[in-house]
Amino acid sequence: MKSFALLVLGVLATTTTVFAQGGADSSFSIYFNSGLSFTHANDPHINRWLKTYGYPTEPRVPTSVNFELAAMPANSRMLYAVKISTINTGGNFSSFKALLGSYYAFVKHPSFMFFAGGMVGLRGDIVTLDGNVPPEYKEMAASHPEPLALRRRGLALEPGIRLFWYPVHIHAVQLGLYGGLGYDVDFNSRWRLGYYSNDHGKYSHFRGLGKPADQQRVSEYGVCYSTGLSFRINLH
Repeated sequence: MKSFALLVLGVLATTTTVFAQGGADSSFSIYFNSGLSFTHANDPHINRWLKTYGYPTEPRVPTSVNFELAAMPANSRMLYAVKISTINTGGNFSSFKALLGSYYAFVKHPSFMFFAGGMVGLRGDIVTLDGNVPPEYKEMAASHPEPLALRRRGLALEPGIRLFWYPVHIHAVQLGLYGGLGYDVDFNSRWRLGYYSNDHGKYSHFRGLGKPADQQRVSEYGVCYSTGLSFRINLH
């Protein structure tokens, strides 16, 4: 979790810088965006492994839930964003992304904006192993009674374009829709076998046992499209 904590600190530092830049005339807009994205990128190797040992596989087109905070100085065309994205299939596979990004507004109108840019950050995947596992896994975890898990992390890139439309205006608040089209690139590390230890009553610390021979490093690429609601607050 250290790398995630460092990323959060970077997010806070970037956000503070944006507000400082807009502090001269105290004129900027804040965006709260929430929606879904659909990505044509998955790992066929881990899906074959999950199917072999009786676990639910990752969906062919994984669906992510996104929460985003963004800011744009009034005298600028740059939008600075922080996004948290999660995938939970309802089975044993879960994933998250924590991203920082910036976009340039080629079209900037009070009710309509068109951006191009990208995001970069950290991706993490977890597979909970509460059923059948290979003999090698049992040998590696012989002295650890806790439930096993596979975990990996890596760099995530999301270049793309975005559209915002705000048909509802209530004083300084605008309500609208957004849509995006991009290309996801996830440079995953190799899966590690381990378990989550019960420190201080919470299973929050991953203890690695090694890198199983039947797992390999797979990077994922694919088109991603997203849509959702956007709240824009104009601060003057």
